[in-house]
Amino acid sequence: MPDGLRLTLPVERTSRIAELAAAEQQCCAFFDFRLHLDGPQLHLEVRASAEGTGLLNDLFGTAT
Repeated sequence: MPDGLRLTLPVERTSRIAELAAAEQQCCAFFDFRLHLDGPQLHLEVRASAEGTGLLNDLFGTAT
């Protein structure tokens, strides 16, 4: 994704991922988290405004 990334995880991790996303919003409101449940999978999308792009890249790397 041009302004973020998408991770696919087992659906069993949904509650923990939601907790982490909510905690991140407390300190880094420039992140946008979206959770999509699709059967046995959880798709997590993380986007960042211009001010958070560098941090997003530091955390997850850049696409190659």
